[in-house]
Amino acid sequence: MEIEKGAKMISGTTARLLSVQYVQRPSGILVPERVGVPVAPIDLIKTYVTHEELVGEKSQLAAIVDVLKRINVFQVLGFTSQWLTRHYDPGVDHARLDREYAELHFQGTRRVKAASFASEGRVFVVPQLLHALAKLALIYSSTEVKDVVDVQVLGLLPLALGDHLDQSGDMPDGENVAVNADGTPGVLARHMISNQHLNRPLDAASLMASFSRRWREIPREHPHKNLGAFADLYRAEVGIDLNELESVVIAAWSHVMLRHKTFIPASYFQSCGVPQERAVAVLSHLASTLNGMRLHLANDIAELDGGLEWSIAPFERFPIMAVEGGVLVLDPRLLMHRAFGWLPYFDVVNKLQGDKKKVGQLRDYAGRVSEIYALEILDSIAPSLRKSIFYEEDLRRAYGTKRKVVDAVIDYGDRWVVIDVSTRQLMRESVAGVSGETVKRDLETLVKVKAGQIQSTIDAIRSDEARLTGSPGSANSFYPVIVASEGFPFNPITSSMIEDLLRTENLLQGPGIAPVQVVDIAELEIAEGVQESGGPSFIDLLSGKMDAGLWRASLRDYILVELRLAPKRPARLEELWKGLFNRVIEKVKPGE
Repeated sequence: MEIEKGAKMISGTTARLLSVQYVQRPSGILVPERVGVPVAPIDLIKTYVTHEELVGEKSQLAAIVDVLKRINVFQVLGFTSQWLTRHYDPGVDHARLDREYAELHFQGTRRVKAASFASEGRVFVVPQLLHALAKLALIYSSTEVKDVVDVQVLGLLPLALGDHLDQSGDMPDGENVAVNADGTPGVLARHMISNQHLNRPLDAASLMASFSRRWREIPREHPHKNLGAFADLYRAEVGIDLNELESVVIAAWSHVMLRHKTFIPASYFQSCGVPQERAVAVLSHLASTLNGMRLHLANDIAELDGGLEWSIAPFERFPIMAVEGGVLVLDPRLLMHRAFGWLPYFDVVNKLQGDKKKVGQLRDYAGRVSEIYALEILDSIAPSLRKSIFYEEDLRRAYGTKRKVVDAVIDYGDRWVVIDVSTRQLMRESVAGVSGETVKRDLETLVKVKAGQIQSTIDAIRSDEARLTGSPGSANSFYPVIVASEGFPFNPITSSMIEDLLRTENLLQGPGIAPVQVVDIAELEIAEGVQESGGPSFIDLLSGKMDAGLWRASLRDYILVELRLAPKRPARLEELWKGLFNRVIEKVKPGE
């Protein structure tokens, strides 16, 4: 008998094992061993436990509403905000958190069954379900109810909603699960996009660093000739100083994260580093009353013609609720994004609505500032032994002002990274998962124009590299990268949609051109940290990802999950976020 290296034999014999062997992926799914080793996008998916699975019968939506009508609205909001806070704690062990949820909220055989689900990696603490529960409580629950509901009832409510938020079984006739014939995403694709957007990781340090550099430092260095610096414009139009915004929000964030208590008494803000009346002004800007939140929620559902499953726009705008004696932080992650993301920009836009000229100027200026920040990260990433990064002005000088060019290219010898930056954000309908048409438009706007500029730049370098670098080159491999500074859900479905779009437009199809990668600012910073930690270069990360199990997933997932790298924050980012945080902490003396 011929012995084959690596062949498996029946124990104690010389007979080959012919049956198919199975292995368990991280997702818990059993697959044949031959396909079970590489990490795949499905391994990134976690599934939540539903009421039907735990109890044995599907819940009734009318029964959920009836229960909510008997519960005080603030008990529900306290419950949802508490678990959202625990979920977003930077040091959280999510598996342990799910086990704790199961032990706290279920008794007897349900607890045993819940513990079994948790041990299999199934999820109980689900932001989508908690947000949906909070919205339903705002619609149906009352402040009049005095009875306190048992924790087991509260614990079942998110799971009960899980029975009803999956629409894949109720697709309209002719609609596909993934992508329809006209290129619009079907139900599953829309849900994946909404899910990925809602659950995008919060890196508070990256967020604060970006805010400090993008909205404060760069505008001070390069003020708009008509609008001035953004900090001055914000103060003039909104009536709040950015220093005040930073101090109040970081004080609130610190209180919630350290204590895991989402109610903050008004007295706490007396020691947050700004005068009390200014702290009140900031809180009034970020908070809504109960009735106000109900109105915003009703308007959001009406404007989107749905969106209960995924839209959290009212909570994004008002992550704090004004309550008697203080405030309730509904979602600490949304609070950080409210202060340090793009919403301060929209605060000013809303104040300037009567002046279309200024709104247009601010939009263009904000885009330019964000582009500058992204290019600073790329400058840090690029090899420094020689000039290796070339910007738009270099490309125009080399190839003429009439040629379409990108924002930057990085020369690695025979390999080039060709990068264009976009500050476009997903439309509300795309985020809420209610419109495939808006997703398609978002995709076309993000990719089509940028791909044309990337293709033009590649053609120019291939035709005469020396005009740019000053010496003959041997460029034969190009890696197109679109930096979606505000994020774009890059997954197997959207990457396939991008490939179909580019194939139809005959863009980036030639030999030596890698598939387009869409990355956000935080992912660039992760790549920056990998390099500083002695790991693969940016080009090697892009090249390695092409043959990876997660080649259709995000760059973040490839680095952190498949490569299992844990890079430190880059020095540039560390200096930025600590500068902001320390400036605030010097003034903040949290009260009890």
